[in-house]
Amino acid sequence: YHPLPIIIFYSRHLYCRNYCTMIYRVAASLLASTLSASAFLPSHYISQGYRSSVLFRHQRRACDTIRISSITTSLSSTSSSSSSAPSYCEKCGTPTQLKVPQGDERERHVCTDPSCGHIAYHNPKVVVGAIATYQDKVLLCQRNIEPCKGKWGYCQGFLELGETSRQGAARETWEEAGVTVDPSKLELLAIYNLAGMQVQLIYRVELENDTFEAGHESSDVKFVTWDEIPWDELAFATVDWGLRHACEMKNIATPVIQERTKLITEDGKWEVEEG
Repeated sequence: YHPLPIIIFYSRHLYCRNYCTMIYRVAASLLASTLSASAFLPSHYISQGYRSSVLFRHQRRACDTIRISSITTSLSSTSSSSSSAPSYCEKCGTPTQLKVPQGDERERHVCTDPSCGHIAYHNPKVVVGAIATYQDKVLLCQRNIEPCKGKWGYCQGFLELGETSRQGAARETWEEAGVTVDPSKLELLAIYNLAGMQVQLIYRVELENDTFEAGHESSDVKFVTWDEIPWDELAFATVDWGLRHACEMKNIATPVIQERTKLITEDGKWEVEEG
């Protein structure tokens, strides 16, 4: 027999095996990242059935503190970095190594293959939202997903690749409430920094009609007057900030942009700073 066909066969077999190994490593890395991300959403984030609004607000603040603290600790701790970053290269599937890349000042997960050397960067997410109004009523959505399922808020979500912040806010408004918004009509209302976790850009917009339809992420959608807002049933502290600021700015043509930072101090206390 001529050895060439045999060599070709085994070469293809080896290539396929290596390719499958790379796919397996990448899939395992993505699964590990997904599972670790779920740890950032404790089941007790917001408990149900509070009778006292004071108790509700205290618990919401405590849960926000736990969530942000866990994320900040995970981001800053090298000992837990394997659970918050990919163990394998996102490009070639080779195992990564935690080290400070040349010219950098922070530890990153770097591909150990010298021919690749891909660096995995982990940065805060961008959240975009729109406070939509119609004839002095504000559009609210009841969350149909965790966290804070059953609580209320304005349309918001994570910015997607390839879209501007205004386009993202308009998309979220359509997905959650079935409302079409012209991105060019969105006015920046607030910027909220959740240190180490999120940067939120909140817009306001006046709608042309009161037509809406709840999306799959919303169990209910409705227009309410500013006095009818269920302040004790809002999903997040940032939702409370945004709605109160929008109410203050409702009769002002050019709104003052509110800036707030939410962080955990070195002694573990929950703190909000203006700006």
